[in-house]
Amino acid sequence: MLQCNVVSAVYAETQPKLDIQPNTGVISKQIGASLALTCKPNVQDPTLISQLEWRDSKNRRIENTNRANPIYVQSIGDEPGLVLIFQKLDESHAGNYTCSANYASEELKSTVTVNTFVDITFVDAPESQFPKAGEDYLVKCKVQGNPTPFVDWNKDGKTMVSSERYIVQNEGLLIKNVKESDDGVYMCTAFVLHTGQFKMRSIKVEVIIPPTIKPMERVSVIEGETTWTKCVATGKPPPTYTWIKLRNSEDLSKSSRFDVKKNTGDLIISKVEFNDDGDYKCTAQNQAGFAESTVKIDVLVKPRIFELRNVTAPVGEPTQLICKVRGRPLPKVVFRKRSSKEPFSIGSHQGNRIILEEKQNERDSEVYGTLIINKLNRTDDGLYECIAENKAGTGYKNGHITVEFGPTFERTKELHRTAWAWLNHPGNLTCIPEAIPNATIVWKRNGIQIESANQNFKIEGNGPISHLIVKPYNDPGFFGKYECIATNKHGSVSHPLELKEAKKPEHLQQIKAQSITATTIKWSLTPPIHFDTLPIRTFTVRYRPEQDVSWDYARNHTWSFQAPYILENLIPERTYHFQFAATNDVGFGPWSNGPTITMPRRSEPAEPKIHVPNHSIQDNTSNRQDVIAVSPYADHFELRWQVPNDNGDPIDGYLIRYCVVQKISGEWRDSECSEEIKQSVQYTSYELNSLKPDTVYKIELRAHNTIGSSSPAQIRVKTARGSDPTIPYTNEAPAVTNLAIIGIVVGAVILILIFVDLICFSVNRAGILAFICDRNKSKHHEEDPKLSREDEREPLKSDSQMNGERNMSVEFDGKHVYSKTGEIIGKHSAV
Repeated sequence: MLQCNVVSAVYAETQPKLDIQPNTGVISKQIGASLALTCKPNVQDPTLISQLEWRDSKNRRIENTNRANPIYVQSIGDEPGLVLIFQKLDESHAGNYTCSANYASEELKSTVTVNTFVDITFVDAPESQFPKAGEDYLVKCKVQGNPTPFVDWNKDGKTMVSSERYIVQNEGLLIKNVKESDDGVYMCTAFVLHTGQFKMRSIKVEVIIPPTIKPMERVSVIEGETTWTKCVATGKPPPTYTWIKLRNSEDLSKSSRFDVKKNTGDLIISKVEFNDDGDYKCTAQNQAGFAESTVKIDVLVKPRIFELRNVTAPVGEPTQLICKVRGRPLPKVVFRKRSSKEPFSIGSHQGNRIILEEKQNERDSEVYGTLIINKLNRTDDGLYECIAENKAGTGYKNGHITVEFGPTFERTKELHRTAWAWLNHPGNLTCIPEAIPNATIVWKRNGIQIESANQNFKIEGNGPISHLIVKPYNDPGFFGKYECIATNKHGSVSHPLELKEAKKPEHLQQIKAQSITATTIKWSLTPPIHFDTLPIRTFTVRYRPEQDVSWDYARNHTWSFQAPYILENLIPERTYHFQFAATNDVGFGPWSNGPTITMPRRSEPAEPKIHVPNHSIQDNTSNRQDVIAVSPYADHFELRWQVPNDNGDPIDGYLIRYCVVQKISGEWRDSECSEEIKQSVQYTSYELNSLKPDTVYKIELRAHNTIGSSSPAQIRVKTARGSDPTIPYTNEAPAVTNLAIIGIVVGAVILILIFVDLICFSVNRAGILAFICDRNKSKHHEEDPKLSREDEREPLKSDSQMNGERNMSVEFDGKHVYSKTGEIIGKHSAV
């Protein structure tokens, strides 16, 4: 038995056959794939193999060896065998393929089955799909395969089965009444059960929503400016925008002045023009659809007055002033006479004499305002302003109404009625009539017209102003009445004038010494009576000491007419003789003797005059009025005064004293008086410090010279109400007090100022140090014994005084004269 089995095994091993690789019996391949089937003889002696070949399922021999064919055969090389090659399988290639050969006298065969199949293919399954909200939509997932695959749907990890809203179909997943919540990623999976094949496709579903535009508000813009409006639409995906001007269907994205933002809906119009007014359409569009909305853009045009013509009409006649205006919205037009504040509004004025009418032309955006004056007065002549106003602004333009009238001298008849002439000085008769149009002027004397070509007469101008220059040449016959005749197209009028002979002034009517000090005299001068000539310009005094017998070396002084007549710099205890004369344009009048006056001796200065601050109160409870000055400060007050007359001896200083005063039983009583304070003569002010708040002080001021002190000038001052500093409560004492901090800050500021002053002194010789140095120099100069006594008496001369001119104002208290700079009172000159 064992021997038989061995024989069988040996026989099986030596049994000749054909092997087909791959050795599976059945081969399944995807259509389109390539396949190679190798047939090799498995025999003891391969050389005995013959007629090796492949046959198809219809037992047809495959002989093609051309590699360009879809099926061909090729040998293996030196080894026995034959390869069947499928370059690209299709459905017709499925079937049984047999390899056959002869081995000696034995026929060998081997068969293999080739099956083809179609792989899973997503024919129509876009990875992004966009259903529209509110509609039914098929999420496409069309799958092909052979065998036919089975399709499964999944979203967010959950398997989807057919329901009321979701229906699984062969072509895809049908969603009924799509909602925005249907957004998401859907998984389409295809299976082939008996092959185990499967494929998955992710499909992103984004629900799109048609645009909806929010209502847009009306836009108003002034012509020439830049405006902006926005079209806001909701939709998914976000829509893009276009703007169209409806009047001419213009696509505004193609216009240079219009800037359309297609992604945000903005419309920007640069330099808005008149014709930009109108309706504009915004279109918002996305994949779901589009929406449209319109907006009105109102272009406001500032009023432009394009016509306002001047008018001329005779007095008493009617006239019209027409103002033509263009603007949007239609402007309101009023007129205003430039000399008046109140305008003429629409309607009647001055009892229907003046009417303002308005006519509108909406098509051309024009308004005509007409100011009608039914009966012109001369007062209607003048400049009129047309004022046009709307929401965009206001326009202005001036027009003139000229009222013509005949010549008249109503306003000028009292002017230039009299002219003066003397010696070789000609007289100028001036004729100024009022007339529109301008009058022509002729001159007559004794009814005879004066010709310009005359040695005694010269006519300058014949209208609207005319001057008759008369040269009497000491001939009194040329003095007297003249006639000016003015004529225009509305009439003629005559105006009489008179040429008089001017003379020098006569003797002064009265000369009186009003007040006398040791060095000054204030005079009261009365001009001549019955003085029918040119007005007095100046008064001149000449004066000499009693010991001088001749007036040849007398000094003189001149004052302007009606200035304070004060003569200064006289010598005390010296007797003077005075003469006075008046001067006009003709010349110097005769001298009039004044009183002989012996000047008083030198004495103490006059009482200073204290400046009273603007804010003061009156106390009328006593018999006399007391002035109480109010200090704006609680702890100090600045006392200021005028330099008094020194009465012949220079002032060397001022004495100040102040006391606390209280009114008791209607009388002021002093207490807490200070020591006498000395102030340099170089100053006319002094600051009183460390005063009590809400307290009345009496301040006395005396001027002092070597002879003595003046009577005291007094003023009462009330300090402002003070307030105690607030001290915050703390449990612990501060490390540094507020006073210490203030002291540190003040010290630092002082050090900085000293440092800056040193730099200014060293670089530009400026600052406080430079001032002190210059001050010391000037002080040495003032103490020079060579300086005259008169210069010592006038330490505060101004530049104009040094040049012989003095601007002064004078105050007189009934006893002494107090002078201050301010008005020109004349010049000193030596004869």
